[in-house]
Amino acid sequence: MAIKNSLFIIIFVQFFNCAGKNYKKLSIENPTKLVAVQDSLLSVSGNNQRIRDALVTANNSVAKRYLNTGNLKLAVQQFNKSTSIDGDNKESNFGLLIAEGRILIKKGNKSGIWDAIEKFSRASSLFPRNGEPFYWIAQSYTKLGDTEFDLILESYEKSLALDLDEGLRLEVEKNYKIAKNRKSKLDSFWK
Repeated sequence: MAIKNSLFIIIFVQFFNCAGKNYKKLSIENPTKLVAVQDSLLSVSGNNQRIRDALVTANNSVAKRYLNTGNLKLAVQQFNKSTSIDGDNKESNFGLLIAEGRILIKKGNKSGIWDAIEKFSRASSLFPRNGEPFYWIAQSYTKLGDTEFDLILESYEKSLALDLDEGLRLEVEKNYKIAKNRKSKLDSFWK
């Protein structure tokens, strides 16, 4: 069985060494397959920039899938693999900061939530037009205590003013309305 696996990896590496563009294609079409042979590819062709770029793309793709399904620990592991190949890759670092911050929010302790806010702020500096970090900052403030309405609403508004994918935009709008309604109720209670 080990011989069969080794033979497969050798054939796989040789086939794709002949056609460098196929690495990039595979990183998009079947990133899991490329990640599965990552160690072998790096040991044989670790200095090949096209291979390294394709592996970063594949790892980021797999990590995003984990992130989107809420499997945050695996997302962190996958983004870490990506940053070990290219520590300067913005997409890898952005995803890693978001995943780590979300884990800290889930844990729920105050100092961890403040650390999460710091991670989301750092993520926002990598992609200033992306509203996702501000959504998570709003979620963090909500978790700290949902009476910090000015900070919560400001973060949601900043998120909505920036780029968001449609699914997340709907989530942000929903949570923004909930926070706004809670603030109105609290304000009217004290009048």
